[in-house]
Amino acid sequence: TISNIAVGLNLACMIFSADVARLHLTDVLDNVFLTWYVFELLSKAVYHQRNLFCGKISVVSWNWLDLAIVLGGVLDQWVMTIVLLVYGSGSVGAGDSLDAIKFLRFLRVLRVLKFVRALLLGDAKWTESPPWEIFMSAVISVNAVVMSLELDVEWTGWVLVENAFMLIYTFELIMKLKVQGRKFFCNIDFLIWNYLDVVLVIGGALDLWLFPGIRLFQGLLGQPPEKGQSLETGMMSRVMSLLRLMRIMRVLRLVRLLKTIKPLYRLLLGVIESLKAMQWVMVLTMLMLYAGAIFWTSLVGKGLLYGGVPPPDGIKHFGTVPTSLFSLFRIMNGDTSVVRSVTHTVFGQLLFAGFMVLSNWAILAILTSVVSDNMITASTQAAEEDRQKLKTDEYDRRGGVV
Repeated sequence: TISNIAVGLNLACMIFSADVARLHLTDVLDNVFLTWYVFELLSKAVYHQRNLFCGKISVVSWNWLDLAIVLGGVLDQWVMTIVLLVYGSGSVGAGDSLDAIKFLRFLRVLRVLKFVRALLLGDAKWTESPPWEIFMSAVISVNAVVMSLELDVEWTGWVLVENAFMLIYTFELIMKLKVQGRKFFCNIDFLIWNYLDVVLVIGGALDLWLFPGIRLFQGLLGQPPEKGQSLETGMMSRVMSLLRLMRIMRVLRLVRLLKTIKPLYRLLLGVIESLKAMQWVMVLTMLMLYAGAIFWTSLVGKGLLYGGVPPPDGIKHFGTVPTSLFSLFRIMNGDTSVVRSVTHTVFGQLLFAGFMVLSNWAILAILTSVVSDNMITASTQAAEEDRQKLKTDEYDRRGGVV
């Protein structure tokens, strides 16, 4: 556990190397982490002896990786310091040595594999437990509040907060992939949710980690960008604009909140089922609006209601069938300003009242009843499925003994 925490802190310092450099802690932290890695490897060598590097490939390969990381770090951080002290920073020997060992800095990136190993070898079943679900619900809720605060409150630390959320979401996705394997992409019940998780994590990673990763590799090569130089030039500028658009996708994290809170999830299922039934109500509404548009265009737009000479407002709102369609839709939603040229006559008032009865009273009543009925049915079905699942889990927990 201590090793995993050390690796996680080391990776965080590498990602936020610019912030660490401003605090003048880069060399101190690099040496602290390297000292820990050396101590860890020596402790393993004393305990396992020859078995540390000899045995099953699947086991000792990780130990050889640890050795490569430690040797690379020692050469890069300690041997190079001695070389520079001996030859001087401006000598030819120091420059040749720097070019020869510079590539070893890439081995620092391999430290992420130590963290990956811990994830692959650990037990991830706990990520499907109710406490973890409660924790993720709390994280998503806090993230929802933070997204609004980011827009209204200026603070340079928001990027650190977003990276913390992103690390949690990435960790959760990795654990799901480890537990479920290929079923993660084939589970019909959670197919949309699983792919939504993948899209959110990939989009967030590109937004938050792409350019910091590029700067990290430049720093490892000893080629940090010059002061005032930006990566956002040419093609990279267009890529950056696309990544900024991906930040809007963070709003989709709120959708996950619907999944984790059972009452909201049942309500969502009811809405989805209602949409399937609403399609015929929508067809009925369109037919009613289309028939009404023809009727109103003939009476008002073409002047039959006025003896052949329609008023300007009548032509404006009901001069053509498409215009009448939109005007009737406005009337259906309570905008009565479009019928001012009609309601000054008794026939016009009756025409307006008849359309309001058909649209607002009849159609909306049918729509409300269909939606309510399907939402009740879907919610009841979801609740019954949850009860059956609880019974099944209880049966399995007791070992099949009723």
